[in-house]
Amino acid sequence: MKTLFSVAPLALAIAAAPALAQSTEETLERMQQQLNAMQQQLNTAKDTGVRFNGFFSTGYARASNDAGYAGITDESEVSDLSLFALQGTFDVTQKSQVVMQLVGRGADDWEPQVEWAYLSHRPTNNLQIRAGKMRIPFFMYSDSLEVGYAQPWARPPQSVYGPIAVTSYVGADASYNLNFDNSSLTATGFTGFTDEDGNSGDVQLRNIAGMNLTWTDYVWTLRGVAATAEADIDATRLAALVPPGIPVDSELADGDRGNFFGLGASYDDGSWQIIGEVTRVEVDGKFADTDSAYLSVGHRFGSWTPYVAAGWTESQDDDERAGAFIPGAVPESILNYQRNEYSIGTRWDITPGVAIKADITHVTGLQKGFGNLNTEYMLASDTNSTNVYTLKIDSAF
Repeated sequence: MKTLFSVAPLALAIAAAPALAQSTEETLERMQQQLNAMQQQLNTAKDTGVRFNGFFSTGYARASNDAGYAGITDESEVSDLSLFALQGTFDVTQKSQVVMQLVGRGADDWEPQVEWAYLSHRPTNNLQIRAGKMRIPFFMYSDSLEVGYAQPWARPPQSVYGPIAVTSYVGADASYNLNFDNSSLTATGFTGFTDEDGNSGDVQLRNIAGMNLTWTDYVWTLRGVAATAEADIDATRLAALVPPGIPVDSELADGDRGNFFGLGASYDDGSWQIIGEVTRVEVDGKFADTDSAYLSVGHRFGSWTPYVAAGWTESQDDDERAGAFIPGAVPESILNYQRNEYSIGTRWDITPGVAIKADITHVTGLQKGFGNLNTEYMLASDTNSTNVYTLKIDSAF
């Protein structure tokens, strides 16, 4: 009897072996089918040549008064710093693609606007040609102007990025890249036109022609840009403050020649991050010729990057605005301006793709005209400075 019970488990195992083998084969077959299906989906996605990415920002900023630095007052709302963007890249051929970027801003009731819409073609690995609507390449952070996650600060330094409110243009550019042993040089020529809202009103730039050169050894980056255009500038926002019936000459440029020059440099060795830019804007007519500069220094401590920054901007041709903007009431010198800016802040990368930033900016030297600020408030006060406090979340995906 004991022999019978000892043999029974062995007999059951032998009997079950075919069933167990069959079950294992079925499981492996199902797994293989799932893997094939997943591979087919990946191949299909690859074959479609469609890729999406985007970025998101939100936060809160408040100023100590209504001077309006960077558009921020003592009644700012979360929507003022909120935006959401989706960018799609569609491969037309192996060498050509279409790029479109839609941006919705909380300040504009989230109405989507087309910021980028262009066709890109690479005849060779070193040459790229684009045509359509693109960012106008005046600054080091032009292409990522609204991608807060790509910047170390809570906002780009307004001393340099503020005077030129025009951000996009319709036209074409061509970039050629030269690769050396441990560095590269990229030359880009661009041309086109733009019609956008500026700081004071409507800005039209026609027959834009420019060139920028960028050299990098992946620690140091040096950049230079020069551009020229025919400018029509109308201070429609300032003119709207004038009571009806009062004559006002709001035309600041009418087909006048405008020039832009910029130099930029950055150093980033993984720990220290040093960035600086110097720009000059020249426009014939009443529009202010402006010199601007900033220097930013940051240091990474793990996921934290505290930084300090200082900036300066000033109109240079004040003697050309000696008349009256509103006869008998407001002189043209209202268009002059000077600002000194000092910022201290930090960036905290809480997880890949998400960063929290905090910033305090002190702005002073506002006694020279009110250009680029809240003119209505500045006319009614003797404010010489303002403080701006910002807490912001930036994300890229």
